[in-house]
Amino acid sequence: MLKKALTLCFILTLSAVLTACMSLGNLNYKQARMLKSEGFVLTDDGWTLALPERLLFSFDDYQIQEQQKSKITTLSSQLQKYKLEKVKFTGHTDNIGLASYNQQLSQKRAQSVANVFLENGFQPKDVQIIGRGAEQPLVSNDSEENRAKNRRVNITIIP
Repeated sequence: MLKKALTLCFILTLSAVLTACMSLGNLNYKQARMLKSEGFVLTDDGWTLALPERLLFSFDDYQIQEQQKSKITTLSSQLQKYKLEKVKFTGHTDNIGLASYNQQLSQKRAQSVANVFLENGFQPKDVQIIGRGAEQPLVSNDSEENRAKNRRVNITIIP
């Protein structure tokens, strides 16, 4: 009877631990809490921060404004502080223009944000840069306001 009770206790404890690990996405509690405070959400791809409200690009542009650059620098410092140094940058565009051009532009946007991280101590081997063009809009491209929201870079923590 005692053996069954201990086995059951062990299984329940293991189940709770595994559930906690899964809900944190392979991160510890402090890392997950910091990511949440910065606006990251746990997605199928990992902890992801969509930057439309923090980092929008003008039409046909990939340059980062100085004010935005300081916010990205602060974010990169926070991630380093919590030992979250493997990062994927995914650039996006609206649907105006040729698909091939938008692909290149989205890649440049992702590279621009990644460059700030690299300038602040991230290692190139720990950085992935992807351009998606207009393939994955955040919202419908049916208005100028919505198209502006789709000109963005997502940052995803790689476990």
